[in-house]
Amino acid sequence: MKTISIYKSLFAGLAFMIIAGGLSSCKKNTIDASGQFNIKVVNASATAGPQSFTLANSVLVSGGLNFTDVSAYINAPSGKNMVMEFKPDGTNSDYATGSLYTANGVSFTVYLVGKGSSARVKAFQDDLGASNDGKVKIKFIHLSDNAPSDVVIKNSTGSTLVNDVSRNIASGYIYVDPGTFSVQLIGLVSGKNLGTFSFNDLQAGKIYSLYFTDDANGLLVMNEILHN
Repeated sequence: MKTISIYKSLFAGLAFMIIAGGLSSCKKNTIDASGQFNIKVVNASATAGPQSFTLANSVLVSGGLNFTDVSAYINAPSGKNMVMEFKPDGTNSDYATGSLYTANGVSFTVYLVGKGSSARVKAFQDDLGASNDGKVKIKFIHLSDNAPSDVVIKNSTGSTLVNDVSRNIASGYIYVDPGTFSVQLIGLVSGKNLGTFSFNDLQAGKIYSLYFTDDANGLLVMNEILHN
């Protein structure tokens, strides 16, 4: 009987450890008190209205972040499963939330995307190592709900720059010449030209994200973000 009691105690203790471990692994806002990273915040939702942004219960953008607005990089504590919250100005209600896992010393840009039930927060790590050969460093991000789920990026002459960028995904970086840069967005399956967009005065040695999303009328638009 004593042996059975001991086994029961061991099993009970093991079950408690498993449950406690599971709860610990799911714990939100696990902050690295000694770690820091950089975060840039973008409102890419045309219908959301002005927003504030909170990370792990700390307000990083207090309000007034309108469609296409971009914050500077903000230094914040790094950590695991940190809750990101966009909230409409003057409210304490979430418009959209997400989770961020980040290491020390890295840089992220987070985007508010979509509307209604499709509203979401997407985060992309930035590589801030600039090109030193006189080129411009660019990545593309697909944040449109109305465009096809997979899009090909071509330049003004029809040459393919990116074979496929999927919704909610960023492409790898490419390098282009400074000055005016024009791109065509082509539906991967349909082959249809979704729109042509030009960006003026891109600067050598600079790093940009070019993201496409939907305006308030549901039309495809493309915007640039400078990272350095």
